[in-house]
Amino acid sequence: MRPNGNLLKGVVAALMLVGVVACAVVASPPQDLVAKNDHAGLETWYVKEAAHLRQRAKDMLVMAEEYQKNPGLNTREVVSNKIDMVQHCQTLAAIYTKAADEAEIIAAAHRDMKGHS
Repeated sequence: MRPNGNLLKGVVAALMLVGVVACAVVASPPQDLVAKNDHAGLETWYVKEAAHLRQRAKDMLVMAEEYQKNPGLNTREVVSNKIDMVQHCQTLAAIYTKAADEAEIIAAAHRDMKGHS
């Protein structure tokens, strides 16, 4: 059974959209905290954001493992697509991990600024 070409095109388009969205991984902190120069609040926000991003990275790694275990149909196109899906999930996990690292650095900076305000 061959996969429907339109279905595959739709899946590829959806994955590209996910990739674009992942580039803007870290959300913006609440503007009221920024406006008030609330370093304690911003530190807390970035710590929570880092934890959220780390969970997303773990979820992507679990998804990659599932794709590796369950390659789907035994057609060359689908197996190749599944291998790409594994790589895609691993790439997103790395992006989320890097974003979490950055959020923790920003949280530490706000922690340091609390004493200087």
